[in-house]
Amino acid sequence: MKDLQKIYIRNQILTMPMKVNQELTYKNRKFNKRSDYDNIIKYVDNFIAGENLNRFLVLPGLRDVGKTTILYQVYEYLLVEKKINPQNILYFSCDRLKRTGNADIFDVVNYYCESFHNSLIETLSSPVFILIDEAQYDKEWALNGKLIFDGTKNIFMILSGSSALKLSSNPDAARRLLNIPIYPLSYSEHLKLKYENFKNDISLSIIQMIFNGETQDSAEIERRMINIYSNFQNFNVSEWKNYLLFGGFPSSFYQNTNEITKKIVDMVEKVVTTDMNNIEGIANGTQDLAFQILNYFAFQNPGEVSIGSLSNQFDAKKPLVTKVLDILEKTQLIFHIEAFTSSVKRTTKPHEYFFATPSLKHNLALDVGNAILEDETAYFGKLLESYVASSFHDLDNKSTISYKTYYDDSKKKSSDKNVDFIVQRGLEKPIPIEVSCGDKDKSQIKRAIRKYHSTHGIIISNTHPNIVKEDNIISIPPEIFAFM
Repeated sequence: MKDLQKIYIRNQILTMPMKVNQELTYKNRKFNKRSDYDNIIKYVDNFIAGENLNRFLVLPGLRDVGKTTILYQVYEYLLVEKKINPQNILYFSCDRLKRTGNADIFDVVNYYCESFHNSLIETLSSPVFILIDEAQYDKEWALNGKLIFDGTKNIFMILSGSSALKLSSNPDAARRLLNIPIYPLSYSEHLKLKYENFKNDISLSIIQMIFNGETQDSAEIERRMINIYSNFQNFNVSEWKNYLLFGGFPSSFYQNTNEITKKIVDMVEKVVTTDMNNIEGIANGTQDLAFQILNYFAFQNPGEVSIGSLSNQFDAKKPLVTKVLDILEKTQLIFHIEAFTSSVKRTTKPHEYFFATPSLKHNLALDVGNAILEDETAYFGKLLESYVASSFHDLDNKSTISYKTYYDDSKKKSSDKNVDFIVQRGLEKPIPIEVSCGDKDKSQIKRAIRKYHSTHGIIISNTHPNIVKEDNIISIPPEIFAFM
């Protein structure tokens, strides 16, 4: 290691106990914690108790979703609540490390063990905690993590990185690491961080209602939600609307709308120009295509998008369009859903694409021009549809049960209308989902229920202020669904 890097690591050891409180406070108010933190702390506690299987955690996610804050909060937990000696906790950023030379995680940890524990990695005798931010700046992060993991059972590592391209799946470390993706904030997580930490004890009840079709708990769900809101001080009655437009990222709490738009647009630009640049074969022309596709999705209504149509739209070869879409998905800016049909036919059908959070769609459109070029109700309906898609997408990724989301491809004639989504839990009957702001014609959801032999269907709409079940159709207000 270079001398400047050694100085940086020594300073981190000495200054972090004082620095961490400043980093977790804004205007004398301590940051609340998201549910991902609680999940990570379980593995920390297990390691402290002697369990050494899950001691290599990787947190991939978009820039600005709060990964660094989680690492600081873990540091504070170890220092304050678990009374761990500061010399047994090392936090550093590979981004900062690279400014002083090559970013090499193994070299840093090896130097740390020698200088602060008079030991090699392999002979380390006491438990230590290594918290590494921006890990993608070490191009060999996976191999280095594997070597450290295999070298000792006394190191607990958490690596975070803005580039899911480098952190998602790597054969060198795949069998050893535990991948915990950090997604943009859901609405309930947004409320938890902005107003008051609370336990979302209605999420499971909403999920059960959607997939089981039973509404006997609806009054209790509504009562609990009102109770959550009643504990908030200075609550903004337009919070749900503001969340759809500008939420998803913790930094939005402390900025005005113009600043939020600039920060989101800057973040997207960094993902395309920096994170995508880490992938071999991504040239400037390819980055331009990525921007064009993202802006196209920002203005487009939700719907099927074929590779051929994008190829023609931007005069780009189909393999390049396919490659760019794949990389944009790996960065977690966008995701796709497939048609609800047989596995063989599904491979030939176009995909529908959605942003990871509605505010990405809105603010990219806002940056190019006036985002709302149509009826405001219809516009918010599109943002709501994006939120519903991302909610089911995240549910599938975070749950041990398979929750798959598809688009409806069943209409046979032009007069027919498809529902927005088909969701399926495991091998259960599919559930048709319709999304809207304002009144909604029920003909398409009734047709989908018959088509797919579903027990019931779901309409997510503000038509009713409460959960209402009419025959086999359940209407759920968006703000209640948002607690799922």
